[in-house]
Amino acid sequence: MPTPVSQCLLTILTLRGYEVAVTTNGDMLHVTCPDLPQLSVSDATLDGALALADAAIQAVQAGEFARSEEPR
Repeated sequence: MPTPVSQCLLTILTLRGYEVAVTTNGDMLHVTCPDLPQLSVSDATLDGALALADAAIQAVQAGEFARSEEPR
């Protein structure tokens, strides 16, 4: 049985004023943001993952997603 690949930090980028972490665990790239815990997107390409993260940040800024510490 193959050993699972551990998650690896590739880079930290600034996207729409937020620092986002780009990690990989093999085939997929994941983008998360410590300041926006609801942001967690994945794609097979860096361009795709960043586009999804950009759209998610826009949605948060537009109020479509409540911050996790706020009551719903």
